[in-house]
Amino acid sequence: MRSLKELFHSRYVLAILSVLLTLAVVAGCSMPGANAPAAAAPLPTYAPGITPAATSAAENGSPIGTPAATKSGDGAAIPDAPATTEETATLSETVATAPASGRYSAEIVADQQVVVAAQIGGTALEVLVDVGDEVKTGDVLARIDSTALEAQRAQAMASMEAAKSQLDLLTDPAKEQDLAAARAAVDAAGAAYVRATNGPTDEERRLALAQLKSAEAAVTVAQAGYNRVKGDPMIGMLPQSLQLQQATLGQEAAQAQYDKLMKGATADQVAGAYAQLANARAGLQRLQDGAKPAQVHAAEAQLSAAENALYLAQLQLNKATITAPMDGVVSKLQMVAGALAAPGAPVLTLLSNDVRVTIAVEETRLPQLKIGQPAIIRTEAYPGRTFAGAVAIIAPELDPTTRTVQVTIRPADNDAGLLNPGMSATAELVAQ
Repeated sequence: MRSLKELFHSRYVLAILSVLLTLAVVAGCSMPGANAPAAAAPLPTYAPGITPAATSAAENGSPIGTPAATKSGDGAAIPDAPATTEETATLSETVATAPASGRYSAEIVADQQVVVAAQIGGTALEVLVDVGDEVKTGDVLARIDSTALEAQRAQAMASMEAAKSQLDLLTDPAKEQDLAAARAAVDAAGAAYVRATNGPTDEERRLALAQLKSAEAAVTVAQAGYNRVKGDPMIGMLPQSLQLQQATLGQEAAQAQYDKLMKGATADQVAGAYAQLANARAGLQRLQDGAKPAQVHAAEAQLSAAENALYLAQLQLNKATITAPMDGVVSKLQMVAGALAAPGAPVLTLLSNDVRVTIAVEETRLPQLKIGQPAIIRTEAYPGRTFAGAVAIIAPELDPTTRTVQVTIRPADNDAGLLNPGMSATAELVAQ
């Protein structure tokens, strides 16, 4: 058994249907010719580029493109002039070739965006720009402490100067005074070697013997003076005692020198004298012959390495000064003076003055796209204003997910910078 609610609902629906049926019968009886069955009027159909009037004319037997006949004051139909064959063909061609148009949602973005980062670590001494500042390529944006880098550059400069001096010494011809000094060194080393191999001369022996006898005589005199006071209890404090000691030491030194001279040079001493002579002769020969090609090449390599080290030190020093890589405007600051910068840490963000709009166009419109194709840009910031643009880039491939191609539009004129990055916009491609 149905509930009370369901019963009420069904009776309500039946009552409405009865009222509607009654109204339809009354309306049919009051219309002229109600007894004659009227054919249902067909709904108007529309085709792209064809007006409803043209459609009605086609349904009445007139060709598409023929204007419908107008009526005179008494209701008689006054036929208009029929369309020519050329007009009908032109209208059909226009309808067939007119491309569909549409607007695409987009966003104004900067043509280039660069995050300027620190290339070296250190304390930021100063930041010379602020958000909104216009900069040119090469303008100084910030400076980082470069004390240690300047010291490294100075050290590299000193190394380069030393390497250059060494190369100059090898390549410059020997001077006469340098040759004279080298010859004197050879003579001295030769005499020392002769003495070492031949032993002392008669003169050297007589001189050593005389020194020994003089030292012995001094001991005899000092001993006599000491004997006169040796009974004194304070003998150790008297000068005669000190004189005897000094004379005795002098005699021992003279005796050792005499013995050494009479013994002659040892084999090691002879070898050492010969080595000194050989070195002196080689030094003289180098001055006379000049540097060898291998020595010059080695000196040149050392100079080149020193120059490269100086270049690298200068590069590091230059990185302490942060400059603008392009023309643009500062959109964001990420470092302040006094902060510690790390290599790669962002300092600020630059946006180029040029902007662009990128839209995703469906693949069905790909054949209609052309570089330079006009476009119309509209923004919410300026609702009553349009900006002319042109297609600058058509991506070489489509997105396989959305089956769309990325099309980049650049404004023809930014009208004093009214189009700013971040604005929401719509872009409409103009058919050509």
